Amino acid sequence: MKAAVLSLLAIGMLGTATSAWANSFVPDGASGLVIWVFLAYCALVVVAQLMAALKGLRSLLDEWSEKKKKARRVALR
Repeated sequence: MKAAVLSLLAIGMLGTATSAWANSFVPDGASGLVIWVFLAYCALVVVAQLMAALKGLRSLLDEWSEKKKKARRVALR
């Protein structure tokens, strides 16, 4: 079982190595700039989403960790 998992892992890693033989392509003109602007915009969206997720996670952890009052029996006279 362990040998089968290791062989599948090795095949998976060696199978993805063929992309290293791809030819490099340098675009002419302003298309490279357009691609970089698009990637920067995508990065901005990803960072904004991560910050919102971390803010939500922080508020969830704060709410979970705060001490909640326990109900006590009160003697009515």
